[in-house]
Amino acid sequence: MSVFIDRTFLLRVSPKLARFTQKKSDLYNFRCPLCGDSQKNKTKSRGFVYRKKDDYFYMCHNCGVSTTFYNFLRQIDERLGKEYQLERYKNGTQYANTPNPDFTEAKEKPVFKEKIRLESLHSLPEAHFAKNYVQQRKIPESFLSELYYAPDFSAFVQSLGVEKSGIQKNDQRLVIPFYDENKNLIALQGRALSESKLRYITIKLHDDNQKVFGLDRIDKDKPVYVVEGPIDSMFLDNAVATADSNLESIVNVLPKDKVVLVFDNEPRNKEIVKKINSAIDNHFNVVVWPECIDSKDINEMVLDGFSQDEIQDIISNNTFVNLRAKMEFVNWKKI
Repeated sequence: MSVFIDRTFLLRVSPKLARFTQKKSDLYNFRCPLCGDSQKNKTKSRGFVYRKKDDYFYMCHNCGVSTTFYNFLRQIDERLGKEYQLERYKNGTQYANTPNPDFTEAKEKPVFKEKIRLESLHSLPEAHFAKNYVQQRKIPESFLSELYYAPDFSAFVQSLGVEKSGIQKNDQRLVIPFYDENKNLIALQGRALSESKLRYITIKLHDDNQKVFGLDRIDKDKPVYVVEGPIDSMFLDNAVATADSNLESIVNVLPKDKVVLVFDNEPRNKEIVKKINSAIDNHFNVVVWPECIDSKDINEMVLDGFSQDEIQDIISNNTFVNLRAKMEFVNWKKI
């Protein structure tokens, strides 16, 4: 009976919920009316009403609010909330076996505490192709419990309440989660495990989040190495990844004098050459790869037989700034 009452009042308040839609039985999605959802993308809908046992609850994957349906309803329509309270609790009915959390509207950008509800690579059978993929790339075994396998990446992203176009159904991907320094999930990257037009898909869970991998495992009192790919960063000490070639963007989260930018070794790539030149002009510490290195990135160096200690030494011995960096850069580039 309680589910019927919850569903009835949800449908009654639904005209006030932008982009209201029923995803499946007892799962409804709409733009969060509490935080306003994305201000940049009016199509994003990250508020969900879902069933747990015999009750409905509300959660927003943008502002992080999680509360009972009654607490949610009374914030949207006070009159309906009072009517619901009379109807729902007239016989003393309470939420079954579930504590009734206090509702607090987020006034600042809250953290996103969603957990990855997928199998970690560590838990997969040894013969599983996703596990074989990371082993073939020689990713350190210590990361296997922090990487995940999504048999349907599109469905996984949808379960987080994130809208992302261009993702095929049943697209199997390696999932790399991005956490902030407090271990709150802020973004994730899906790496294709089969042929795909989109080899990497990177998604921020909140528009204001910084898309940086590795913030949860660095020591800010030591030099922080900044690379493009999350997988590359797994082979270095105290490293983060920006998930694109704009390594200078790291200044949004870390001071310039604490970072060393480690671009891919692609001296014929116009875009990379342009970005390295910009970083040098902006007085960053930059790695300029020696001529003896043919590998295009750190993971390829590992596959080519370099140890992690050897790579760390090469980086340390080829980090330059200002005039010396410009001289080395001119000798390195091939365009």
